[in-house]
Amino acid sequence: MLIQFTVSNFASIRDEVTLSMLADRDTEHEDTLVPFRKARILPNIVIYGANAAGKTNVIRALAAAIMTIRESNGRQVTDSLNRMIPFVFDEKKRTEPSRFDFLFTVGDVKYSYGFSADKDRVYEEYLYAYYSAKPSMIFERTEVSKYQFVQTDRHKFYGYAEKNTVNKLLLATATAWNCKKTEIAYRWFAEGIDVYNSGTLESMMTPILANDPNGSLQKYVTSMLHIADINVSGYTVQASDFTSEDLKKIPIIGELNLMQQITDGKAGTLKKYEITTEHVIEGPEGKKRYSLPFRMESEGTRRFVYISPIVKAAIESGKTVIIDEIDASLHPFLVDYILGIFSDREQNPNGAQLIVTTQDVSLLSLNRFRRDQIYFVEKDNKTGVTDLYSLDEFAPRKNADIRRGYLQGRYGAIPAIGDGMVRRIRFTL
Repeated sequence: MLIQFTVSNFASIRDEVTLSMLADRDTEHEDTLVPFRKARILPNIVIYGANAAGKTNVIRALAAAIMTIRESNGRQVTDSLNRMIPFVFDEKKRTEPSRFDFLFTVGDVKYSYGFSADKDRVYEEYLYAYYSAKPSMIFERTEVSKYQFVQTDRHKFYGYAEKNTVNKLLLATATAWNCKKTEIAYRWFAEGIDVYNSGTLESMMTPILANDPNGSLQKYVTSMLHIADINVSGYTVQASDFTSEDLKKIPIIGELNLMQQITDGKAGTLKKYEITTEHVIEGPEGKKRYSLPFRMESEGTRRFVYISPIVKAAIESGKTVIIDEIDASLHPFLVDYILGIFSDREQNPNGAQLIVTTQDVSLLSLNRFRRDQIYFVEKDNKTGVTDLYSLDEFAPRKNADIRRGYLQGRYGAIPAIGDGMVRRIRFTL
């Protein structure tokens, strides 16, 4: 489980901001919390903010850190760390590295891992394990290539460090050489946390929908559709190889994930998928089954189908999932239902977590969330700096109308659209 993520000097995030999944002492919605030792961990967090305030940059920061770790072992010594994007509206910050820090759990052990890097090199890196209340250093890296190691495996770690390069992370390099002390932490980044945005859902999830040999995924997705009152009784996915002619038809913009899989412009073994949905319709002659190309389904139906496998995988494995703009094209009831799955300990026995950004103010209620589960993102347009903060900092009453307070600007993170519009909003509340 993710306990905490801290980032600084990335995109519009100049100063250090922290997203914490650690529950405070509040006893509200106690039954939704996941126990870890003496602490309690939040199952989900919702992040609000005006357009262009930096909500997506918080998610991008998570994705950049995770993908930099995953891609490390495939990086050549001349490759850049292209995911590193410093805050550019400051002459000093734009030349400094971005920094990322994680606290997370695997089993009954807590880990602390972080690194700082720019496009050319990794400057600092560390990994600590909390086998008890006291942290145990596994390794520390400073000044690009100065290392300190755990005493018991010091000689092995010197060997891993010699194989490492300035643009690679020792966490990944050591794991590639079968280091057991780093493997568990690395595996969490590789398999225990995933980030999704609207632009990647289709390309990432369609192959997963196709790879369903025993039909268990389709059964789950169709049950989710039934609960959502969407009349789709099933679907088929046909896979075929891309041809050179197919590749010529791919738009340059909007298909980046697909194009990244293509080497030297050749089709190779790249697959294309055609999804067909099935509908049972009642007519004068009784019930009849019809097929419909997936592209003819509503945007909301398609998005719900793509999100359903993410939910299934997370619940089954206890994974942490981050979805940007989860409410895009989805009815508020469906977003609330998805969040509710993660909040229900019976449905979520493995402690899966869901972090989302949203503009759906209908979810803003202390009947649904604790105060420490609601975050806001606000940008100072004079400096271009994004700030991230929790509703908990305002200490609202437990019976407070959070939605009303947010729309009235009590917690910030709303667009400055003029006094006249604000008065109109206040009048309608």
